[in-house]
Amino acid sequence: MNKKKTNELLEILQNTDTRTDLNDYLSHMDNSQTFSQYLSVLMKEKNLDKSKVIHDSDIQRTYGYQILDGTRKPGREKVIALCLGMHLTLEETQRALTLSGNGILYAKNARDSILIFCIHKGFSLMETNELLYEEGKATLE
Repeated sequence: MNKKKTNELLEILQNTDTRTDLNDYLSHMDNSQTFSQYLSVLMKEKNLDKSKVIHDSDIQRTYGYQILDGTRKPGREKVIALCLGMHLTLEETQRALTLSGNGILYAKNARDSILIFCIHKGFSLMETNELLYEEGKATLE
């Protein structure tokens, strides 16, 4: 069931009439992948080194390793910084934000629009922060 698009899942839920149907729907969902597991898979696929990702994300070393091993839950800003440090696509970044329990980037928000642009263009964290600063928006901390 997890390979379906969100709008397909919403349609199924809207046509769910009983609690039994809801429980059946929920039992078929794959909620097994955690945020740290997702990043680990991406790091292997992209042949990325943890220490370089943490450095490129400008995250304190110990905290970065705790995020990557799943012992600390990062906020939205740190997740975006990690995604920039890993040079993830927008789709990968949105998935990381979702799995981490943070809000996805929203194109109608000016700051988020800048972040989307930077991710799409493959900007580094430093380049992203420079553009945010030039546009009068809060930089990623």
